[in-house]
Amino acid sequence: MIYKTPRVAETLNPLPRKTKREAPKSELPLKPFFSHPPQREREREREREREMDRIAAAEEQIVTERMRRKLNDVNTAAQTHLSPVQDHVNFTLQQEYFRCAYECFDRSRTQDEINSCVENCSVPVMRAQNLVESEMAKFQERMNRSLMVCQDKFEAAKLQQIKTDAMKDLESCVDQSVQDSIKTLPHLVGRLKASLSISD
Repeated sequence: MIYKTPRVAETLNPLPRKTKREAPKSELPLKPFFSHPPQREREREREREREMDRIAAAEEQIVTERMRRKLNDVNTAAQTHLSPVQDHVNFTLQQEYFRCAYECFDRSRTQDEINSCVENCSVPVMRAQNLVESEMAKFQERMNRSLMVCQDKFEAAKLQQIKTDAMKDLESCVDQSVQDSIKTLPHLVGRLKASLSISD
């Protein structure tokens, strides 16, 4: 058997295996300059805006509830001040009406005469009721005009300020309107008592 010496080229310089070519440094992907993509920042900004809207809506609801209670205070004050007048109309004048109407039912009178008599008996109580309703309607109209001014100021303020400040200004305006309306009630009741001859 003949031994063959291996070639030097085969032992020292084997053919290199094919490997995946690395990309030049210039072709490597670059890291983003910002730590967060712009899309994520926009989402966070929108979330902050939604949170501010929720807070503003909650504050608006609280202020609206306080204003509703203030308007109820007007009704309570009106009922308190008008109590003597309502008592005079609903009891004193009503009693006089029924006493007068009872006396109208006389067999010597015709039906037309009885009806006319009863109608005349109702004049004082009807006049008193109409007077009270007229004065209260004027009172309500004045207060509504005042509240409309507050509403107009609120709408204008929303265009110039943040909504929270506009709501605070609206609440302050409504509170002032309510207080001014309540202050007029004693004078209103005084006129009614004078017109209806009600003594204190």
